[in-house]
Amino acid sequence: MMDVVVKITIKEVRMKKGISIRKLSEMTGISKTYLSDLENNHYNPSIYILCLIAIHLGVPTRALYTYKIIHKN
Repeated sequence: MMDVVVKITIKEVRMKKGISIRKLSEMTGISKTYLSDLENNHYNPSIYILCLIAIHLGVPTRALYTYKIIHKN
C-alpha cells in the first residue's frame, strides 16, 4: 500500500518572480483568499487552477507542486 503526499509550491514560485498575491489574484481572477489557502496547502487545486496559475507565472505546471510516494507495510 502507498500514499502520495502533494505539496503546493505556488508561494515559492510567486515570490521568486516578485509577484504579490494581490497581483496574481488580478492576473488570474482567483481570489486572494483562495490563493492564500492554496499556498498554505489548505486545499488541493484542480488541474485547471494549477494550469491557470502556471500560465500567469510563466512556469510549467509541474513547477507548482512536489510529491512524495510513501510506501506502507
